[in-house]
Amino acid sequence: MVYNIDDALADVEVNGGGVFKTLTAAKFPFLEEAGLSVNHVRLEANAMHSPSYTVDGTFQAFYVASGAGRVQVVGIGGKRALDTRIQAGQLLVVPRFFVVAQIADSEGMEFVSILPTTSPTIEEFASKKSVWNALSPMVSQIALSVTPEYEEFFRSNMQKTTILIPPTN
Repeated sequence: MVYNIDDALADVEVNGGGVFKTLTAAKFPFLEEAGLSVNHVRLEANAMHSPSYTVDGTFQAFYVASGAGRVQVVGIGGKRALDTRIQAGQLLVVPRFFVVAQIADSEGMEFVSILPTTSPTIEEFASKKSVWNALSPMVSQIALSVTPEYEEFFRSNMQKTTILIPPTN
């Protein structure tokens, strides 16, 4: 019942951003019996884990294994539920349908996310896999209340990112 997630191949690896790994029953059959799945994220200095949420309505429990950073959680209705610094040894629980994003401090940050489902479905808000890409430019422009030029800028920048975003400087 032991699995070394450090030895697992990365699902996403971004130079300057970090490493994202998903562990499900396909790699570790015991997770099926437990009804769980696990994400392991290692963010490099000042990198960001893109805003995301669970589509299937499960909560997420995050444990910070090393380093420190900021976490922001936004609830239903767009109200910020949490904006705080987190560090190694702390546990964070994100409720169902809430959006969460993490930004590592200058030392980087490593955390594990445990989900009470064997088939996690996580949607990213600001990446090439974002739901925004399915919307027409006009709908995005109206929803964001921005000019057509800014909407194009917003959309083009999303195409350049994944769930892990390296610092811009």
